[in-house]
Amino acid sequence: MLKLKIALLGLAILANSLKAYAQIRYEPAATAIVSTREGRLQGAEPAPGIRAYLGIPYAKPPVGLLRWQPPQSYPSWKGLRPAVAHGSPCAQQRFGWNNNSADHGTEDCLFLNVWAPAAGSKHAVMVYIHGGSNLAGSAAEELSNGLALVPKGVVLVTFDYRLGIFGFFRSAALDEESPRHTSGDYGLLDQIAALEWVKRNIAHFGGDPANVTIFGQSAGAVDTGLLMVSPLARGLFVRALEESGQVAGLMRTATKAQSEDAWASVAQSLGTRPSTMRSASTDEVLAAEKSAPKPPPENFWGYRSASVDGWVLPDLPATLFAQGREAPVPLLIGSNVQEIVPHDQSPDWTKHLIEAAVGSAAASQLEAIYSQPPGNLLEGDAGARFQTDRDFRCAVRQVAAWHSAHGFPTYVYQFDRSAASEKPAQHSSELRYVFGFPASVPHSEADSAVSETIQTYWTNFAKTGDPMSGELPQWGRFLADKGNYLHFASAKAEPVAAYDLGGPSCTILSSTALPGAH
Repeated sequence: MLKLKIALLGLAILANSLKAYAQIRYEPAATAIVSTREGRLQGAEPAPGIRAYLGIPYAKPPVGLLRWQPPQSYPSWKGLRPAVAHGSPCAQQRFGWNNNSADHGTEDCLFLNVWAPAAGSKHAVMVYIHGGSNLAGSAAEELSNGLALVPKGVVLVTFDYRLGIFGFFRSAALDEESPRHTSGDYGLLDQIAALEWVKRNIAHFGGDPANVTIFGQSAGAVDTGLLMVSPLARGLFVRALEESGQVAGLMRTATKAQSEDAWASVAQSLGTRPSTMRSASTDEVLAAEKSAPKPPPENFWGYRSASVDGWVLPDLPATLFAQGREAPVPLLIGSNVQEIVPHDQSPDWTKHLIEAAVGSAAASQLEAIYSQPPGNLLEGDAGARFQTDRDFRCAVRQVAAWHSAHGFPTYVYQFDRSAASEKPAQHSSELRYVFGFPASVPHSEADSAVSETIQTYWTNFAKTGDPMSGELPQWGRFLADKGNYLHFASAKAEPVAAYDLGGPSCTILSSTALPGAH
């Protein structure tokens, strides 16, 4: 029953983090022609002053002999290549809400998209990593285009990367054939390949290759943290921004042994030889993944995701952050006020959940805290409040404390504003404010004003490493002893400074359930 409850909560996270796959095809524009290292592209002008180049290959299709291999450079082409439609999403399981992405998904999916100002050069570059628990999602999601951010004077890059079994599968047979004696983390290698493409080519689109910010939401934010500790990504970005995901909470990275154990039954079903594994069809591989045993509740979403391999990830990322071995770059990080929403958990289930994570003594303290009126949070669900604290809010505070302690500029926020239909702010509620409200989504003038403020903070950070400018409400650097953060409050038009993020519950969790607890 505990596994089922965890699964339901996790599926709700995944559902909220995914928006509809929206295949867009623009009319080619004669003015949107650019030459890259690999060849010439013709993009589109979807709005005045904005150019879009969609479906650009950044690596060879990872199919056939290249399945479960590091991404390979895409060869150059002759002539003018159309870049007016998204490439295919990566192959993925169907979860109901991602059916469109799953239906269009293929293994030939390593494409990226560039949204850029029509004029100027040396614009700051923002590279967005989509969410979906590294299991689902697409760069063509409704809420990840550049129509709102590009007018702020930045270049936006989005891309697809291998997911699920195609992106993170580990087996002894694949380890043995690898010159580095490792497997897995192919999805992270794809992300690094996309950043390498940006470094080579983004100047041709008006971007500054020396001023790249990586940012992501949910799993994309977790992956942002993983790239911060990967030696292979060092020097490919100068800032990082994490929305509702980090290395200390949800989707914790597995050790090599844990990853091998997690994938053991799948490896057995696909065969013991790499050639046999690679001869299976896409559907057969997805079926093998789907038939795998359910993950344990303590690491439901990270169980078959990224793992320590000694190459992409030299150690557990939380350990590397604690030791100050992450990229020495400014970090903006935060979460939403109630990432996990209630799912009719019984008091016994909630008690079991909390005690399993922190022990009986600390559980009693937390239950006392969660028995108090939750203010603007949904009533009557201590389990959801606990999981929001453990996997998001308090984990954000932990990562911010590590990063700031090493002298790196760190800015923390909590988002507490949402559309009337989904109060309070849940997982992914901030995305509409970051990327702009689609015309189909009802929103108020106040919502538009908050969106404008967030977009200005985000793009300021991408340009300079400091979110502040002009008349914006003050946002100071994070100090661990104060726990200070910027609060995007539901009842206020402007964000306000606040302190002691997470309060007593984070104090308890930092010594019991979070990485580094003792």
